[in-house]
Amino acid sequence: MDMISEELKPSDISSILDSLSIPFNGKGWQTIKSPIREERNASFGLNDETGAWKDHSTGETGDIITLIERINHMDTKTAIQWLKRKIDLPEGTRTAPEPRKEPVPSYLPFYYVERSLGNYEANTLIKWMATLPGWDLQRAEATARKYYVGTSADGWAIFWQVDAENKLRSGKMMVYDETGHRVKDGYSQDWIHSKLKRSGQLQDFELVQCFYGLHLVDDKPVAIVESEKTAIIASEYLPQFTWMAAGQLQGISEYKMRSLKNRKVVLFPDIGCFDQWQEKALELAHIADIQVSDLLEKNASDETNGYDLADYLITFDLRDFSPHGWNPFTGEIFDSRGYPRSWDNIAV
Repeated sequence: MDMISEELKPSDISSILDSLSIPFNGKGWQTIKSPIREERNASFGLNDETGAWKDHSTGETGDIITLIERINHMDTKTAIQWLKRKIDLPEGTRTAPEPRKEPVPSYLPFYYVERSLGNYEANTLIKWMATLPGWDLQRAEATARKYYVGTSADGWAIFWQVDAENKLRSGKMMVYDETGHRVKDGYSQDWIHSKLKRSGQLQDFELVQCFYGLHLVDDKPVAIVESEKTAIIASEYLPQFTWMAAGQLQGISEYKMRSLKNRKVVLFPDIGCFDQWQEKALELAHIADIQVSDLLEKNASDETNGYDLADYLITFDLRDFSPHGWNPFTGEIFDSRGYPRSWDNIAV
């Protein structure tokens, strides 16, 4: 489809929305009543700075051109002509964006992963995980191996980023104390490729990150959290998902999400970060079916800013945890039914 969306400034989008009689506030993503169908409750996501949209009731997504098509009942060519007249775009304006240049990742030999697995008695993170309620060293080590958690000579945790093709992007090194918290003072974080470059063992290297845990992708819904530690722990409590980590608050990108194209994805933001990840979910809705869980927002206290899903899960004894955990019919967490809620009303 011809598109001029990337040519448009926010002021252009505002003019178009005004011409279409669509309310907007100039603050990016908002939820309004659908302009393309009748509805009682607002369920239409619209970015009034870019023109991107998603109808949460139908799952449809699009850009400003498709919105014009739907509202004015036009074909694409006519919609583009209408848009140009409204904002007075000069003739010769591009009708398609320049092809996106994909980043080209560098890779490390996989033997770096293989030789780092184990020595978990020296790994402070894994030793701490073994002390959690319902855990033991065997479970902690097995989970670490599944997620390619290595151990450095100094006992640091190494989170190896391995993509869906089982290729090694690099490894993030982090220091944890005996309570399972990150050490943030002094030299406490590094990357394997950076260490290799500093030692002269590696020359040119392009780090292109993927989701941590991407090598585990299968047919299950995907759950994404911010930290690697949280993904590893959550995988034992809620195995109905394939757990991955973004690596940081801003770690969810279009490039990374394309590896999960057309999948069901649930984001579990840390406390205080719900709105940022909700906006990101709307932005990337054309790639995957993305939902954002408000589990922590509903269950954590006001004093727990920065609290993440692992902090919440480890308050439960893993041995007592519901085997259902997640109800695929209702999308609810800790719902032990395993069947639709409405069935509760069926007389036996």
